[in-house]
Amino acid sequence: METDSSLHGIRLTRRFGGYAVEWNGTFIGWLHASYGDRWNAYLPAAKAGDPGELLGRFTQTEAVRRIAIAAGWRETK
Repeated sequence: METDSSLHGIRLTRRFGGYAVEWNGTFIGWLHASYGDRWNAYLPAAKAGDPGELLGRFTQTEAVRRIAIAAGWRETK
């Protein structure tokens, strides 16, 4: 599922009780529903067995955008 035309190369796949976020086929984070229209955004764990890094709680589009930017993705104008 493509999230938004402005997020080129970013895709969501249903996993982890939420969505895995991939950039050009590489797993870069995940998100799951929180309260109301908010989603918790995470980066992958630094090493196996550690929890991922919580980036915060955002709208779904903003959560995906934050994960992508943390992974090095850049917005195109």
